[in-house]
Amino acid sequence: MLRSLCLAVAVSLVSGSALAQTAPAPQASQPKAKKKMSKREGAPADAAAAAADPAAVGQAAGTAPGAASAEPAAKPAEPGAKLPAFDSEEFRRQVMEEVRKELQKTKDEVKQETAWVEQDSQARVQDSEAVESLKQRVNLFQPHGYFRMRGEYFSNMNLGRGPDPSGYSLFPGPFIGSPTGTSQSDANMRFRFAPTLEISEDLSIHFQADILDNVLLGSDPATDAYLDPFTPVSALSSHRASSVINLKRVWGRVNTQLGEFMFGRMGYHWGLGILHNDGNCLDCDYGDTYDRVAFSPREFKGHHFTAMIDILDKGASSTGDRGELGRSVDLDTLDDGLPDRARDHPRRHARRDQAQGRGRGDGDQLRPPRRLPQPAVGHAGPVNSSNANTPRARVVQRKARFYQPDWFLSLKKKKWRLDAEMAMTIGRVETHQNTDFDPLAIDTNIARALQTPITFLQFGGALQTDVALGGADALLLGLEWGGASGDKGAYGFGARPWRSGSGSQQPTSPGEPAFRNAGQGDIDGNHLDFFYAGNTHARVNNFVFNRSFNVDMIMFRNLITSVTSSWYVKPSLRWRPTGRKSGGGDDNGFELLVSAIYSQAWYEENTPSAKHLPLGLEFNAGITYDTSDRFHAGIAYGLLLPFSGLRNEATNTSPSIAHAVRFITAIPF
Repeated sequence: MLRSLCLAVAVSLVSGSALAQTAPAPQASQPKAKKKMSKREGAPADAAAAAADPAAVGQAAGTAPGAASAEPAAKPAEPGAKLPAFDSEEFRRQVMEEVRKELQKTKDEVKQETAWVEQDSQARVQDSEAVESLKQRVNLFQPHGYFRMRGEYFSNMNLGRGPDPSGYSLFPGPFIGSPTGTSQSDANMRFRFAPTLEISEDLSIHFQADILDNVLLGSDPATDAYLDPFTPVSALSSHRASSVINLKRVWGRVNTQLGEFMFGRMGYHWGLGILHNDGNCLDCDYGDTYDRVAFSPREFKGHHFTAMIDILDKGASSTGDRGELGRSVDLDTLDDGLPDRARDHPRRHARRDQAQGRGRGDGDQLRPPRRLPQPAVGHAGPVNSSNANTPRARVVQRKARFYQPDWFLSLKKKKWRLDAEMAMTIGRVETHQNTDFDPLAIDTNIARALQTPITFLQFGGALQTDVALGGADALLLGLEWGGASGDKGAYGFGARPWRSGSGSQQPTSPGEPAFRNAGQGDIDGNHLDFFYAGNTHARVNNFVFNRSFNVDMIMFRNLITSVTSSWYVKPSLRWRPTGRKSGGGDDNGFELLVSAIYSQAWYEENTPSAKHLPLGLEFNAGITYDTSDRFHAGIAYGLLLPFSGLRNEATNTSPSIAHAVRFITAIPF
């Protein structure tokens, strides 16, 4: 098109030049001719056409086309007659105007073609983004988890008070030296791999495995001279025998139009985590895992419900005489534990209300009754000699029924937050009073103990609140309170009910080691007390916090091992110079943490002293560092000032100060 336009313009210019050469120069004595030409400017002839066609010249001279067939040809001009003057400037202007129009037309066409190409390119980009987004949801293996290494240093964790009457100390070790030392240290590691396999937009499979799960650095050296003759002693070992993979959870998730369906072995977390805690934090060691089938319907008026059934215990099972069944088969349903639960957790709406600057309460949970028959301890069964050698003769029905309501409240507004959780355990375990036991298979005292109902009435709660101050919420002032009910009339904290104490001997089968409940001055032990002539304490009322709910570094985490039979209050301060994302800052960089924890028992008999309530005052200080690519490092120091509740009254020994240092490096992904 441009080539044709240029050719037409060139022909027009050449023709215009020829006309200009043949026409006589205009004279000043011909003003009328100029005037006529100016009148004809309103409909000028096509100069380019006139140059290409002689007829156009006639039109320019005033002769209409086709006049040769209607009238005789015009006579040639007489000699001496003057032709009309030709205006070359006007002709050039007309030609340039035509060129401009053609160029503009071509430009518009090119612009339209370019716009179409841009639209097509944008469509391709959008298609590419849609494909990438689809790849993120469909058939994509998404790795998650972390790798961490932790080190610990302890000093005087036994508080210099010696063992309790049952021979136990507050903390295991050290044991070498005379006198024994007071310091100990170790380091461990864990690689948690928790990927997600997205089968489709509505189907996904999740699993969690811990590799080298809290394995101590330096443990399991290969020292057998016959297997490895080059390292006959541990000091020369260059490799390790540990190859531990702990597959903890595998579950599936199905998203339907009615709601979300989940099934498998999965973790469970609720509220602050004092009762149910999945243990997915970087510094956690425990975590609740359930074999569960659950269904969550769609949102209903701002609430999100979940109905679930957990299988706690399957009892006796078999794979056949020689494993010919190819799988384990449950031998009886009556020995299974099948609790069911329902919960309401509108957490998503709490986040939305926080963004709108409103406070909102979170949900609550209530466990319906559990039916949990359990096998009796030892060889217990009704009097029936015909089935003495059958599995039935070794089982007695135990009725267990528990209720565990759990309320969680979350209020968030601008720079202020308050989270509170309260949980209860109400239950009863018993054997029917009319159950007959074979006296040759079970001792009469054990039968009496099994027939004695055991009741549970436990309370636990925690509250956390903080307020952000300064630019970008750099300073965070917090206050925390927590408490777990104790067991009045029983000795010891009750966090280790499997421990045999210094109390009265409990009923046991012949040949079994003697088991005693916790006695006065014991640090921990069992609270149940069955005498041969009756019982004085057949209840368990101390609530035990989930061990993944970490409060401090020494007292509750390492000495008592959990919050139970006591309460605490904890003011804290956290300062991040770069600010927090909640305030428009950056969560990367350094953060300083300082806190103080005061703890006290509810009942004097639950303390190791059995005479005093105050347990201690602990100070924790630490610093962490986080990079933009999610590397995390931190170090913390703890100091415990023990109080009279931890005295050893048997030896009249007061406890002394304990120290702890803890560091952690982790790469979450």
